[in-house]
Formats: sequence, structure tokens, C-alpha cells
Amino acid sequence: MSFQDLESGRPLGSRRFQTNGKQDPTQAVASGIFQINTAVSTFQRLVNTLGTPKDTPELREKL
Repeated sequence: MSFQDLESGRPLGSRRFQTNGKQDPTQAVASGIFQINTAVSTFQRLVNTLGTPKDTPELREKL
């Protein structure tokens, strides 16, 4: 539950995760988007390192 949920007066029973341990579909999508954004940011950082003094064969292997 977020601070915004508490501020909006949402009851405690409306949690993002179900009690059986499975993710709410909305939370699963948000998690997947977060993972994709993290991977894209990492890739962009590695690409931006090409041609700089930090450019190494290991960097190019990661890419």
C-alpha cells in the first residue's frame, strides 16, 4: 500500500498483492514495465560508453 492509498482513504483490504502470494495483474504489468525500463537504461548507458576511454572488449561483449 502506498502513501497515496492511505491519503485517499482506501481501505487496508485493497492491497496490491493477493493473500495467496500471486501478484495482482496490474502490479505484474507495472513490474514488467519497470524491468524493461531498467534494461533499456542499462543498455543506453553501455552504448554511451562506446568510443570513450572506458570502452573495453568486455563492454562490447555485454552489448
